[in-house]
Amino acid sequence: MASPDFIDPYLIPGSTVLRNLVGAVTATELAEAEADLSFARAVELLDHPVVPTNDLNEFMAIHRHLFQDVFDWAGQVRSVDVRKDVPGAQFFLPVG
Repeated sequence: MASPDFIDPYLIPGSTVLRNLVGAVTATELAEAEADLSFARAVELLDHPVVPTNDLNEFMAIHRHLFQDVFDWAGQVRSVDVRKDVPGAQFFLPVG
């Protein structure tokens, strides 16, 4: 069970919005920026794909490329479970 003093390192302190590089302070702002920026990076991957290694390193490289403009932790293995703050959201690749 999580400690009542747990502070999620991926959230903007005092909010439920993921910490981000675009200055978004609401889920809507973040979703819009993430959609635009990750789409542009996905187009880049079509012409310049990451080196296929068929392992976690390849997955991390893709994640880093797609989300490098949005999250400073893009492409890193997470230390806690993360999910979007929307009804019914599932955790992204749970830690444990």
